[in-house]
Amino acid sequence: MNKKFIAVLAAISLSFACANTAFAYKQETYSKQIQVEVHNTFTSSLNLNGIYKLENLTTKEMFFALPNTPITFSQVNGEVSIYQKGAAMYSSQGYALHALTGNEKIVVFNAPVDGRKGATADYAVVKSYKPFQGAKYVTEFTNVKGELWYSITDEQGASSWVPATNATVESVVSQPLGKTPTGTQYRGSFNVVKSGTNVQIVNRLDLENYLKGVIPNESPASWHIEALKAQTVAARSYTLSKAGILSSTTKDQMYKGYTSEHKNSNAAVDATKDLVVKYNGKLVQAYYYSTSGGRTANISDVWNSTQVPQFVSVDDSIEQSPYKNWSVQISATNILKKFGFSTSDQLLDVKLTKGGANGEITAVTAVTNSGEKTITGNETVMRNVFLDAGNKSLKSNWFDISFTKPTGGVNDITVQQVNGTTPIDSLNGVSVQTANGVVSIPDGSVSIQTSSGVVNTDTVQTGIQSVTVNGKGYGHRIGMSQYGAKSRAEAGWTYDRILKHYYQGVTIEKY
Repeated sequence: MNKKFIAVLAAISLSFACANTAFAYKQETYSKQIQVEVHNTFTSSLNLNGIYKLENLTTKEMFFALPNTPITFSQVNGEVSIYQKGAAMYSSQGYALHALTGNEKIVVFNAPVDGRKGATADYAVVKSYKPFQGAKYVTEFTNVKGELWYSITDEQGASSWVPATNATVESVVSQPLGKTPTGTQYRGSFNVVKSGTNVQIVNRLDLENYLKGVIPNESPASWHIEALKAQTVAARSYTLSKAGILSSTTKDQMYKGYTSEHKNSNAAVDATKDLVVKYNGKLVQAYYYSTSGGRTANISDVWNSTQVPQFVSVDDSIEQSPYKNWSVQISATNILKKFGFSTSDQLLDVKLTKGGANGEITAVTAVTNSGEKTITGNETVMRNVFLDAGNKSLKSNWFDISFTKPTGGVNDITVQQVNGTTPIDSLNGVSVQTANGVVSIPDGSVSIQTSSGVVNTDTVQTGIQSVTVNGKGYGHRIGMSQYGAKSRAEAGWTYDRILKHYYQGVTIEKY
């Protein structure tokens, strides 16, 4: 018996001796699982750091996904397809990728393969495997033909040999991460499912790790630790008050995953673990925003909702922010478009209705030579009434306006009627009673005596050209001002005192 054959037998013996060896890796579980959408496009991908368990959500079969090579997802005939290293699979429900932690090696199959009793194709088949299935790596051997084979033990305890041509050896790691096409890495696990005609990648992870990817994107990690703690407790409270899949944008909270984590903000998360804002023992959906402008808003004045005690207007004059006061120019054309007027119309006046306790705007009226229209609504609506040259909305609904009204010319003329006065934009063709009877005013210049003097109809009249909006604050201004929290922390306030100022009558407790 030659030495190589002896070596094969020895390796085979080792393989079967390991048949009952338990897998050392652990699948991550989350005591308080958070789900957040991190990508949503027609075709998407994940690049993994470490091996992940891959679950087909239709068949419930379990596979493995390889690290360090993109896994591509798309929709094909109404199913979610997954493609990696030449292997493809389809699922009507999509997939779950479960994070694994540990330090062992896994052999993952990239094509159908038979596990055999020895390290050549001449040996009997022990078990057949599908692409994406895998088993624990035991050892490897190069046979007399120069072929590399792996000795494996699967999770059912079956041991065999598989050729390296159909398999890849990769490792489970202590910090599994998934990277989306944006280049952002995320802790935890993922679901990849249909979203209309797109595929949606949802990050699943523990609440505290989610917050570590939120806090430095909501309040700079360089800010005072007490401000970061206040931010963390507010964000944790907000998160727990929401159901379903969160957005990774300001629709909920800015979340940029593991890539954005910072030691300072991580310390704030750890220092306030499990703490939330409560009112009368119930969790508060702790709204926050950038800048109040010197005073926070009543929730009823901003969102046209019922007033609640914890969201009342409070002083914030300590706040220092680049957005405390701001100004923006709005063209008459944009205003005319917003109100549904023709851009050839003349804007003659803009009127504000200040319905909030601090002067927050609840309605805007545009007056033109074609008539007037009013837009009413909550803070979101009011911030979108005036759009700048880049079609960006206003920073808040706490603002005033200034402009120069048109003077002289025909637009200052109104006609007295039974129900009041009506402005007119042209006298051409208008019938007028004179001492000699009714005549029609011709085209061209006509002089008219008014209480302010003589007005000529050919006076150039352009109307309002632009409106200057002068505002305060940035955001909805309900609850905690982030810049206000920063200023208070720098003045010596602790995080709990900061929170109790912005959310009146609350307590800070474990959730």
